[in-house]
Amino acid sequence: MEHEQSKAVVLRAVPKGCQLAKHVAAWRRAVLEHPSLELIRADARANLLAVVEIICCQQNPASRTWRTTWDWVAAKIDRSRSTVARVIRHLRECGLLAVVATGRSAARTPRSTGRTQGEAPVYALIHNTVQPAGEPVELTDTPVPTKWESLSPHAREELSPKDAASPRPTRKRAAQRREVVAALSRRTAPLWPRHATTEPLTRRGIRRARKETQRAAALELQHEAIVLRQLTTAHVVSVCKPFFEAGWTIADVLTALDWTPQGTRYGFLTVAGIENPGAWLTARMRAWTHPDGTPLRSRDQRVAAEAAQRRAAARAAAERYAARTAAAEAVPASAPASGPRRPFRQRWAAQIAAGQNEAAGAPASAP
Repeated sequence: MEHEQSKAVVLRAVPKGCQLAKHVAAWRRAVLEHPSLELIRADARANLLAVVEIICCQQNPASRTWRTTWDWVAAKIDRSRSTVARVIRHLRECGLLAVVATGRSAARTPRSTGRTQGEAPVYALIHNTVQPAGEPVELTDTPVPTKWESLSPHAREELSPKDAASPRPTRKRAAQRREVVAALSRRTAPLWPRHATTEPLTRRGIRRARKETQRAAALELQHEAIVLRQLTTAHVVSVCKPFFEAGWTIADVLTALDWTPQGTRYGFLTVAGIENPGAWLTARMRAWTHPDGTPLRSRDQRVAAEAAQRRAAARAAAERYAARTAAAEAVPASAPASGPRRPFRQRWAAQIAAGQNEAAGAPASAP
């Protein structure tokens, strides 16, 4: 045990790019400031912080190591053994713990040592010394300005005191942006068609399928609209979910971001310099809703409805023409046979002569 906690053995276990924590307070601060803590669920974050508190209370300040068993920690924090193993694995993957010596059960302990009990694992408290590089600049897209200096002097007059304030830059927002950029960097094909609705293709697990398709559509929307990459995919889904459920497509949402329902295109100055993309997205989509909050018909829905109306009108006209033709063909068959019909001019002249004779008091001749 003394050999496992010696300085040489502990330093040998520290991976490249990391260093041994100088103090437990510095290590705890590094854990709380790690970006991965903002991307996990609330229950997983609570489990991690509980294990971190156990480590801070049980660590050896002389060697900055932690020696214990997973079962003891699980009983101490009232969690399962698999939860403790998951937390330790997460800390190791984040470069906050290093394995100095693995644990060993009593059944696998060599008899030559004379020990009859198991051996607890030993971990070193470390932190990453490599500073994360800045966010890569996408050469294929125009970066969105984040300050109002790029606007004209009269652009500020469009704002009011009731407008949403710009969000404060936080580590969580930076971590969420990196998550979206990483998801889009792995994109090799469109995640969802532009003119397809998000209705699931199967009835099995329809709720899960709808959530997956809406997330795929939101990611594709973030690929098309660079401004939305500053938001999380879940935020985009929460704003666009009523429209997706109303049958809107990705193309319809992109149209709503650039056009008003009356057919007027937004000026480019209203898009440049967006400091609060969430409020901007909510305001643009709210313009396409009824007073009760339900979405209006989208562009594709309007085009489809007009095309269906034209097809119905053409079908009704064809049916009326067919009915008139059938009626005209049925009348000569039921009428009595007669001689050949005289031309119109002769019949019109006969009618005029009959009228003149009737006026003169003479008997009218047969037409």
